[in-house]
Amino acid sequence: MKFVGNTVFRAVSAALVAGTFAGGAPLVAQAQDDDIDPFSIEEIVVTARKRDENIQDIPLAVTAITSSMLEQMNLTDLDDIAKVTAGLSFDPEFSRTSNRPVIRGQANILGDSGVSYFIDGVYITGSINDYDISDVERIEVVKGPQSALYGRNTYSGAINIITKSPGDQWGARGQLKVSDDSAQEFNATLKGPLGDTFAVGITGRYYSTDGFWTNAYDGYDIGEQESTSMSAVAVLDPNDTFRARFRAYYNETRDGQPALFGQPASMNNCFPDTGSSLYDGLGRYYCGTVQPQAISNNWMEQVPGARDDNDTLNVSLALDFDFSDSVSLT
Repeated sequence: MKFVGNTVFRAVSAALVAGTFAGGAPLVAQAQDDDIDPFSIEEIVVTARKRDENIQDIPLAVTAITSSMLEQMNLTDLDDIAKVTAGLSFDPEFSRTSNRPVIRGQANILGDSGVSYFIDGVYITGSINDYDISDVERIEVVKGPQSALYGRNTYSGAINIITKSPGDQWGARGQLKVSDDSAQEFNATLKGPLGDTFAVGITGRYYSTDGFWTNAYDGYDIGEQESTSMSAVAVLDPNDTFRARFRAYYNETRDGQPALFGQPASMNNCFPDTGSSLYDGLGRYYCGTVQPQAISNNWMEQVPGARDDNDTLNVSLALDFDFSDSVSLT
């Protein structure tokens, strides 16, 4: 089935490419007639340095993924984003609540990750692997030490999520996705103004899947996931010198046992040096050889009723004051 799907996909892709080249001249001519440059590149404005700047003009290594890119490439979570971002690695095998991204190979074993998350510039803790991508305007991956701009736990980089704001016209949108392993996702958005200076928006999402892996011991699916999220935003913009933005986001994850067998730290072959022996308490590690143990044929058996439940609530209020063209306060 997988081979047939890939064959059909390649055939359709080849037909589309052929159609593009065959009809290329008329399309370009039409674009020229309408005074539209078909080779123009969209300008991307980022806020990696706490102000609006063209991504080509800032002295930072930043990868910006806009909402249109998220849709075109069908990116659904941080794992997908890492696959299209140079220098960013992410492996969610330990479940969706144990994110540990790595930028430019700067990883660590103990303590918090060297990459911190920010939503609309506000530092958050916990996981963002199940964050609602449909409510994201732009994701900025800032690479390299960023402690001066972002503070704690950003010695290898920062990931800043900029969410969508309601516009000056009412609009609604819904989307339903269905795929293999009984995976289904539904999200809906309603946003618009309640006056000349005040606008609101609300977004909801539901996602579930039976699991992408099969337990080698009993043949059942493992790694089932379910999540429900809701966000609300309100923006007050009365004049050119003041702006207020309030946002709340709530997310519930109800996942089964991860598809990676969990074991206690005592089973690891690396032990911290506490000073009782080894290297006199200098904090180094001893990584010896794992000694052979009795083999068990049910080590991948699921623990009955094992679950990974997590509830997240993020609330932020931002007040922006512009005193002049060069002086502002947030």
